[in-house]
Amino acid sequence: MTPAEILERLRVPEVTALGLLRELELQTSWREDVDAYQVLAKALISDGCAAEAFELVCEGLGRHKADRRLEYLRALALDRGGNPRLASEYVQDLLARDLGGQLLADALSLAGKAEKRKYQHAIDEQERQKCAAASASWYERAYTLRADYFPAINVVAMRLLAGDKALAEDRARELLAALAETDPGSNDYWLLATLGEAHLIVGNQREALRWYRRAVERAAERTADLASMRFDLRMLGTRLEVDPELLGLFALGRVVAFAGHMIDKPGREPPRFPADEALVAKVARAIDDAIVALDARVGYCSVACGSDLLFAKAMIARKREIHVVLPFARQDFYGTSVEYGQPGAREWRMDCDDVLANAQVHHATNERFLDDDGLWVFVNTFTQGLALTRASAMDVEACALAVVDPASPPMPGGTIYFLETWGTRPVRTLDLAVLRSGEGVAAAARPAPASARVNPSRRQVKALLFADVKNFSKLEDDKADAFFSVFPHEVASLLKSSARTEYQNTWGDGLFLVFERVVDCADFALRLVDRIATIDFEMVGLPADTTVRVGVHAGPVFSQHDPIIDRVNFFGSHVNRAARIEPVTTPGCVFASEQFAGVLAVEGGSDYACEYMGIRTLPKDFDRCPLYRLSRRPRRP
Repeated sequence: MTPAEILERLRVPEVTALGLLRELELQTSWREDVDAYQVLAKALISDGCAAEAFELVCEGLGRHKADRRLEYLRALALDRGGNPRLASEYVQDLLARDLGGQLLADALSLAGKAEKRKYQHAIDEQERQKCAAASASWYERAYTLRADYFPAINVVAMRLLAGDKALAEDRARELLAALAETDPGSNDYWLLATLGEAHLIVGNQREALRWYRRAVERAAERTADLASMRFDLRMLGTRLEVDPELLGLFALGRVVAFAGHMIDKPGREPPRFPADEALVAKVARAIDDAIVALDARVGYCSVACGSDLLFAKAMIARKREIHVVLPFARQDFYGTSVEYGQPGAREWRMDCDDVLANAQVHHATNERFLDDDGLWVFVNTFTQGLALTRASAMDVEACALAVVDPASPPMPGGTIYFLETWGTRPVRTLDLAVLRSGEGVAAAARPAPASARVNPSRRQVKALLFADVKNFSKLEDDKADAFFSVFPHEVASLLKSSARTEYQNTWGDGLFLVFERVVDCADFALRLVDRIATIDFEMVGLPADTTVRVGVHAGPVFSQHDPIIDRVNFFGSHVNRAARIEPVTTPGCVFASEQFAGVLAVEGGSDYACEYMGIRTLPKDFDRCPLYRLSRRPRRP
């Protein structure tokens, strides 16, 4: 498929960038054309699929090395994906090359955007004005190359935020004069938003509202772009009066974490969600109505037959962003939750495959089920954490939506359990008993708790930490005593003062720790990096840039008494995963798995931030998985 054909397919309303990418995965011819990578990556970024765009661009750079446009898109994907720090590093590296024309202007603008984000997180007015002035300078350089409205409006906005209101107003009037012939019916919603922003800065609220309204209408369901517009508008609101009606245009909806009952397994008595065609249609309509009422723009769910699949299908039909979370190995999931012999199983399986092809898929674990109901609990926590993390990034409300029969027992990881663990956050429920009442199906009675079959949890979810010292392999024997008289003592001192570990082990420079709670693991990991940074490694014969690198992960692991060390030890695939995250971690940093970041959000880790680092290949081809850089959020005075 050529780049032109890719663009043509993307113009079809039913085709999403992510769905087209999945369709092209097994094809190879298009990969020979660098333009195809660029077209697909831009579409993914625009659709809010920054992680997939970053992975695609990295693949493209493997085939088309040093392609400057792909390097720019890599930085842009990281910026949109929530890691402006690394995006800034990439764009500065790009700016050190021989660039020209539109690419140089784009790179300069992205450098300006990085400073704009620093402005957002600055802790005092002096730092904010410094960042705003730096941002304006980058955008001005971009504008001198290409007299385009994008760098122009950013120069205006950042000069205003830097404290130079008079200059900002003058530049805004110049821009409005240059854009005076703009067609109000233009489909370029960024251009329309630019006119709205310029009118706002010169004090014309009525015209600002008119142009912004048109921009929002043209942007339609492009949540990521609408969020970017609102971000800029809120920043201007720190210096200008903004009409509440104007802010009201940018209602970005909600992020929804969904849970609901499955279709009944054969022989269930009394029936709860029977495979009745009329009832399924009724539940589907109720879910779709709830999506509209909640203005659900992003959804997270599983894909079990019944409620989950009906929610996912409705989100896809409305071209909303949908994320599917699988609790364990796909084939096991099909058997437990999609096609367990009920009437219509084949149709549910087909629906499941179709949803998985058009959704962003996450894995709580890739391992077998092993009749371990604890995995249902873990996927609940992980799903909720992903939704909370995304809602925070979008600065919107997270809401739970559930299709539930109130008479159902609170099974581990079931819908009732999901709602209980969601806590006091906003929730909307669809009463399955009420929906079922008109279908001639008997009401389900709440069985005694003892009658509920629960498989014992063979694995427990733990937070896992692996760390080692960069450059340790360069340590010579005559310096070993000096190293071991310093490093382990620093770690031991830190463990005694701050760690709540369930297990500790070390070998040479290596460290393996197990925690009950991810917040305790996160705190220790960052303390460890800070403490090791104070060691004078040159004194023990290692290079001055020697430091520690730390990988953290959360997942279900086995525990058992180890007769060799005569204590409980922890093992399983998730221990292996944590061990393989550490080698790909940037020295001096803490890298976390997606699972760790999700559980951290649920446990209330508001003191921590997880910056998306992209999808990384773990050592020994163990897996490819999303990784995040863990840091503390700055404390405002």
